[in-house]
Amino acid sequence: MKNKIKVVFSIFLFCTFFSFGQNITVNLIKVDSTWAKEAFEFPINFAQSINYKGVAEIRFPPKGWIHPEHPFFWSYTYVWNIDYREPFTANQLKKDLETYFDGLNDVRENHNLHQKASATITLMKKKKSTTFFEGKIDTYDHFATNKRIILNVKIESHFCNETKKTFLFFKFSPKEYTHEVWETLDKIELREGFCNF
Repeated sequence: MKNKIKVVFSIFLFCTFFSFGQNITVNLIKVDSTWAKEAFEFPINFAQSINYKGVAEIRFPPKGWIHPEHPFFWSYTYVWNIDYREPFTANQLKKDLETYFDGLNDVRENHNLHQKASATITLMKKKKSTTFFEGKIDTYDHFATNKRIILNVKIESHFCNETKKTFLFFKFSPKEYTHEVWETLDKIELREGFCNF
């Protein structure tokens, strides 16, 4: 019973990070209705120094996100729709992801420093207005295990010339890219016409 209460509270706490004070309707990621959704505006309430203007949408798999024994543990997808006109670099994505996860874990000067995130991001290829990156984030899981966790990440950076917006499309999982979880994540796409959102 105590474990169930802990899991429910952890999910509530995680969702609160994203939904506090937010009332946003977005539908940018093409998944079915069994995937849970959260949305928020920038700047992010727990990571104010990520200084973009825009909105974000997170989609969680139907089962397993908070359960360490489940294949989909800590596996999810996430898009930032931001007013940004410059090409993203691997170094910029590294800094933004470290700031994001440090904010998620309330890492501050002399507070939770053992939970500080470290990311490595590599540019993989460019295709027209889309740049593809891959990397790893070494961060801390205070929602389920209270241990450090390494997340693999794939990132698509889409620049929409007509609207001068950038869409950063993230896919995260601690599973290696050869795991079947990535077969599901790799099939998830942004909705057609996302540039016009």
